[in-house]
Amino acid sequence: MANLFRRPPANFWHSLPFDGQGLFSSGNSSLASLRRQSAASFWKQVPFWSRPPLIAISRLGWVAAACHRIFRHLSSEPMPPSLAIRILGDCISTGASPNEALIWRQFFNPAAPHPLPGRAASGLLSRLGNSDEHRLVADKQLTAELLAREGLPVPPLLGLLRHGEFPGPAAPLWCEPARLFVKPRIGAASRGTFSLEVTGAGTCRINNGSTVPIESLRDRLTFAATGDFLVQPYLFAAPALADLTTAGAAPVLRITTARNPREAPFLHSALLAIDVPGESPRHFIRGQLRVPIDVVTGQMRSGIWFLHPDRRYPSLPWNHAPLTGRTIPDLPAALEMALRAMDLLPGLPLVNWDLIVTPSGPVILEGNTCGNWILTNLSMIDEPGTTPLDLLLRKWAGSAR
Repeated sequence: MANLFRRPPANFWHSLPFDGQGLFSSGNSSLASLRRQSAASFWKQVPFWSRPPLIAISRLGWVAAACHRIFRHLSSEPMPPSLAIRILGDCISTGASPNEALIWRQFFNPAAPHPLPGRAASGLLSRLGNSDEHRLVADKQLTAELLAREGLPVPPLLGLLRHGEFPGPAAPLWCEPARLFVKPRIGAASRGTFSLEVTGAGTCRINNGSTVPIESLRDRLTFAATGDFLVQPYLFAAPALADLTTAGAAPVLRITTARNPREAPFLHSALLAIDVPGESPRHFIRGQLRVPIDVVTGQMRSGIWFLHPDRRYPSLPWNHAPLTGRTIPDLPAALEMALRAMDLLPGLPLVNWDLIVTPSGPVILEGNTCGNWILTNLSMIDEPGTTPLDLLLRKWAGSAR
C-alpha cells in the first residue's frame, strides 16, 4: 500500500479504485460482505489515522476515473445514452470497468450490477487461502517446475530473459529459425505476452508483424518493465482443432477447479477461448469468442461473443466450424490434469488453468488464482444449474477467522 502512493501519477490514476470498492455495496449481499472485509484488510496497510482521508480520496478519485473510462469506452464502443448512463452508474457504485459492467448487465443479470469486478476479485481472492501458494501460482516458472515434477506436461523453458538483461543477436536462442512464445514470469490476462518468429540472421517477427532486427526485442522488453520473461516453444493446436485456430493461434482451454476448505478439489467449469480474426485477443468484448463446455458430457455448448449479447453461435461466424455438441480431443485427460494440478495446491480455493490441446496431448500453460469473475462464471449463462461459487468463498473467508 505504501508503494502504491509512491507510484507515478499515471499509474496512480490507473490503480483506482485502490481497494476495489465503488461508492456503494454490491447488490449481492454475500459478496458485498466479503468485499468490505477485503477492502478493510487493504486499508490496514496504512496508519489508522490516515485511513479516513485516504478512503475519501479513493472514492472521489474513482468517480472521476469512472467518468473518464466510460467516455473513453464510448469513443470506441458507442451505446444508447440510457444504457451509457446505467453503465456509468454501475461503474461508480461497484468499482467495475465499463466492459465488466456492460457484460454483466447484458449476459448475467440485467437487474443487478456486477457483484465482483476485476480489482475487487483480485483483492478478495488473493486473501482467501494460503498466501505462499498464491505467490507460487503467480510465478509461472515455479508453477511449471512444480507441475513438471509431478509428471504433468508444461511448455519447455528455452530461455529466461532477466529484467534489465538481453542476450545479443549472436546468442544461441536467436541463431536458429524458430517459432517462440514469450511471456512475463509474473503476470496475468496475457499482459505482456507475444509470439516471436526468429527468422535467422539476427532478425525476427513479433506477433506476425514485419521483419525487424532482433535488437527490437530489447526495446519491447525494456518498455514492458515487468520483470523476467520466459521463452518457450510456440504451441500449435491438435489437427482436430485446426478449424478453430486463428492465424496460427491455438484455442485456449480454460478449466476452473475449486475446493471447499480441507476437501478434495472438484471441476467447476470449462470453456474454450477462440481468437476472433482481425481483432486483438486482449480486447475483452471483441477479441475472443468463448464456448462453455459441459464438464460432465464433455460437449461444447453454443459460443458466446460479448460483442453480440443477443446471439449464440452454434458455429463460428467466419468459417462455419461447428461448435454446439462438439467434443474436444483429449478433454478427459485435460480435466484430469487440472484436478491433479489443483491437488498440489491444497491451500487454494479456486484456480483457473489454461491449457492448449496440442498434437501430442494437453499442455498446461499456467494457473490463475485471481481470475476474471465473468469468465469463471461463464458457464452460468444459459445454464442456471451451474454451481455458484459465492458459498465456497464465504466458507474460505469463515475458515480464515
